[in-house]
Amino acid sequence: MPAMFVAALWGALATAMGSLIGRALIALGIGFVTYKGIDLGIAALKTQAVNGVNSLPADALNLVGFLWLDKALTVVFSGVVTSLSMKAVGGSVKKMVFK
Repeated sequence: MPAMFVAALWGALATAMGSLIGRALIALGIGFVTYKGIDLGIAALKTQAVNGVNSLPADALNLVGFLWLDKALTVVFSGVVTSLSMKAVGGSVKKMVFK
């Protein structure tokens, strides 16, 4: 009797694990494709912004360096990437609540 129970339990676990592993791999694949798409789009926008700034005259470039515009652009693009990544993940990431 215990051998039949173990065999039935093993069969049920094998079926459940196959389904669970399949779902996890699909979710990882979709997440990877979404992240790569966002990353490529943001990289293209960042390249255009850097090329636009680099085409400025020397005096304007000095002002840009003085105002740390390069660091500000990095913060903005990082925020956009983070926001889009959080939206792509959907409801699986919960907000942290501190009391």
